Amino acid sequence: MVAVKQVKRLYSEFKPERYEVFLEPNAEKKIFSGRVIITGRKTGRPSQRITLHQKSLKITKVEILKLNKSGDEPQELDRINTHGSYDEIRLHTKQPIHSGQYKIIIEFNGRITEPMHGIYPCNFELDGQKRQLIATQFESHHAREVFPCIDEPEAKAVFSLSLKTPAGQTVISNTPSLSVENSGPTKLTVFEDTPKMSTYLLAFVYGDLSFSEAKTTNDTDVRVYSTPDKADLTAFALETAVRCLEFFEDYFGIAYPLPKLDMIGLPDFSSGAMENWGLITFREQVLYVDPKTTGIDTRQFVAMVVCHEIAHQWFGNLVTMKWWNDLWLNESFANLMEYRAVDELFPEWKIWEEFTTREMGQALYRDALPTVQAVQTAVNHPDELSSLFDPSIVYAKGGALLNMVRHLVGEAAFRSGLKAYFEQFKYSNTTADDLWTHLEKTSGYKIGSIMQNWLSRSGFPLLNINHQPGDTKIEISQQRLVIGESGKITKTIWQVPLAASQTLDNPMLTRPSQTYQITQQTDSPLVFNHNARSYFAAHYSNPGHFEVILRAAKEQILGPIDRLLLVQGYSLMERAGLVQTVENLRLVEALAKDREPAVWSILGGILGGVRSLLDKDEVLQQKYDSFIRPLAAPLVAELGWRGKDGDSSQIQKFRAMALDLAAGAEDVKVIEHGLKLFAKFSKPADLASDIRSSVYFIAVRYGTKADFDKLLKLHKNLANAEEKEAVAFELTTTRDLAQIQRLSQILTSTDVRLQDTPTWFGLLMRNRFATETAWAWLKANWDWIEDKYGSDKSYDRFPRYAAMAFSYPEQLADYKSFFKSKSNLALERSILLGIEEIEGRITWRQKNQSAVVEWVSQLQ
Repeated sequence: MVAVKQVKRLYSEFKPERYEVFLEPNAEKKIFSGRVIITGRKTGRPSQRITLHQKSLKITKVEILKLNKSGDEPQELDRINTHGSYDEIRLHTKQPIHSGQYKIIIEFNGRITEPMHGIYPCNFELDGQKRQLIATQFESHHAREVFPCIDEPEAKAVFSLSLKTPAGQTVISNTPSLSVENSGPTKLTVFEDTPKMSTYLLAFVYGDLSFSEAKTTNDTDVRVYSTPDKADLTAFALETAVRCLEFFEDYFGIAYPLPKLDMIGLPDFSSGAMENWGLITFREQVLYVDPKTTGIDTRQFVAMVVCHEIAHQWFGNLVTMKWWNDLWLNESFANLMEYRAVDELFPEWKIWEEFTTREMGQALYRDALPTVQAVQTAVNHPDELSSLFDPSIVYAKGGALLNMVRHLVGEAAFRSGLKAYFEQFKYSNTTADDLWTHLEKTSGYKIGSIMQNWLSRSGFPLLNINHQPGDTKIEISQQRLVIGESGKITKTIWQVPLAASQTLDNPMLTRPSQTYQITQQTDSPLVFNHNARSYFAAHYSNPGHFEVILRAAKEQILGPIDRLLLVQGYSLMERAGLVQTVENLRLVEALAKDREPAVWSILGGILGGVRSLLDKDEVLQQKYDSFIRPLAAPLVAELGWRGKDGDSSQIQKFRAMALDLAAGAEDVKVIEHGLKLFAKFSKPADLASDIRSSVYFIAVRYGTKADFDKLLKLHKNLANAEEKEAVAFELTTTRDLAQIQRLSQILTSTDVRLQDTPTWFGLLMRNRFATETAWAWLKANWDWIEDKYGSDKSYDRFPRYAAMAFSYPEQLADYKSFFKSKSNLALERSILLGIEEIEGRITWRQKNQSAVVEWVSQLQ
């Protein structure tokens, strides 16, 4: 374990109220100079120093003035110390500094860095010429790399930003510009004061930019900025943002507090998006939509990310957590509200099915590891945050838990509680308890007590449901579901909203086991966590009860969310060793006629698990293909290759799933047709969006070397980030070792952006034919990875993605051996969980492989 000393909170001694920040970046020399004037209050005992955050800045001048009614009183400096371990600058004075108002003036120089935080460059090409944007990323604690400050979320202040930039370039920040003064080749832009906010929300971007704009019904200006070559890709995000902003203003009952909302896609960006107040930054592929070529999956993802970041304008920006241990409160709430908004804006998408598969499914699998972090985790030092941004827990599990609360208290009480919460704490900081207090007032439920173990303990309950169909009595017990070594865990009793599909005499499970009575029966079978309104897996232990549910699922009497929860739950139990893989194959056969893509996404996980247990035994793989082809053939026959104008989003998704399933099982007709389409293809627009990825996959897997080269060249030449990502996804499915080697070699080249390298690595790792090559690349290039990603929150993706591909003891030993000397504050948690994940997969393989091999061997 890496020893972590709790970092001292500087806000307890000095409370900034206003920053006047002047910055002059020089993109050519990759440097900047600046000045900051900090006005704030010294608190506590008299001392002879004021401590601020700074990192890698060269301080050239410092003044400290005490503000008195009679005039400013200079404080004579004794010395200035910097403390690298804690990113601090300590301003020592010759005389004691007493409580009161002070003004601190600091001049400094810094560097524009290649890692994508602080101030950094974004490179792109326009008309064949290399261009550059200059952008910022301050979350979580990177504002200190740009100017001295109290870089803690509780240290809210007003910011006045002035930027000196090239005269011909567009400059944007959190607020509208107050004045622009041109002076030859440069211009000085002064922005309006921001609201009172945390340092991590300050942002700016400048360069050659275009934009599209619209207004909300409340007269807020909304713009989507882009590089000039992507101006025609902004319409969808703009329309979504306007509608989402209007929806949230109504839903929260609190007006958006800024006069404008800008969004911009950055060519280089480490995260998916960042909610800077009034200037949201995005990766290009999660903001821009080509009306001619973008598929439904990407449209949905763009809509969800836009709504997620706009939700943050209230939850995170207007009201902010006091310290990073409540980071989950920001992200979990935005996670839930993105689905709530998208469901309102695009009801035809059935987005709650996506929530159940993507968010709840992702959360449950991660949350089943023995020592996974709790949602609410102590943060001793901000450097831990790279691992605490675990999307499966901080975003997905937290979102599922808040959705559970929303259903428990009801929508009206939920909205009313939120409105009161925002009203009381706007422009200030809170903890989770503050939210529970308001929800308790509006609902009558003791939310704080109910949520205690859900937030402070890791894991989730498996409910054992003992019910005989026709009887009104039910016995329910709870235990933690664990994948791997259960001896590592402590027992937890959760207060579980049962969310039963029939009315019970008590809606909650609060003890290890309880008995219930059905007070109102219906014709549909009794299921729990109905429509994903809670957070647990259900084991229906009575065989008669399970058969009734399975029959109802097969006949689609059960709704789609309950059907996918059934498969999801039993898939989890398989990984935990409670049911066998071959037993779950009957779920696949029973639901083979299902036509919901969300259900098939879970069924596909079971099918993929079987394939991985067969490893590289090509004889067994071919036998297994003969089992899958009859499952896929009716789907392909029904959906075909050509869509119709009226096709729903569900049909478009399902078509791609069916073709991929058939092609992966070596369906000759599907492969032949896919290769014909690829031969005629030269650009993405030549193929319908819902079959494009399938055609790419077929060309890579079954085509010629020339086909692979054609797609690799296309990737290099494409400007559209979303299209490049789609090509990369399929290129990495190749089974040709020479091609795999070529792909590994470009990971450190300019052909792959730094933001995309972790994704490429993960895609290669999960391809069982490329795993060894990708792992060898990681080990050989670790110094390069540390240099490029060591201070970035994508750093821990490398050990995490590596762990997702290993399932043998020798791979575990190699993983442990390599990372033994690499563990640090940012990586420790991911490495430990990676070990547990591999251990769990080894156990799963040992328990199921022989039975699966025997089952496949008997196929005709």
